Amino acid sequence: MALRADLDGLRVRMPGSDAVYLIDQGMKRWIPSPAAYERLFRNWDNIHLDLHLDLIDSGSDFCDGVALLKCDVAYSPSGALMQGPLIVLSDSLYQTNPTNLRWIASPAVMERYQFDWSKVQQWPSGGRILYLVEPSLTKEGRPD
Repeated sequence: MALRADLDGLRVRMPGSDAVYLIDQGMKRWIPSPAAYERLFRNWDNIHLDLHLDLIDSGSDFCDGVALLKCDVAYSPSGALMQGPLIVLSDSLYQTNPTNLRWIASPAVMERYQFDWSKVQQWPSGGRILYLVEPSLTKEGRPD
């Protein structure tokens, strides 16, 4: 098995399978449902068929509650206060307790991953500040 950071941002599936994965941090991460998929991406276009998907290391599966969130302030992993607006990827049940929050560093990263700006939800802070984890999504441009 191998890490494939060069493929970060691609959505892939095996021929004959409906399971869709996002390549993230060089690993394939399973997207558990159409609802989870549609909370992140623009459309179902550009899902690549990959006969060798089984050769890519597996990362943690996405939670069914995965979402894109916008917040006004957050703490970086080093403890620095970051002023927003910030767009983050939440791997968890975002409505009650968003966790594993990764900052999406730029519009170019949103483009690379083909995340949908219209699906970004405002985090209702209610005095709660989000705490980000590393690594952030920072790789820009399209994979080869």
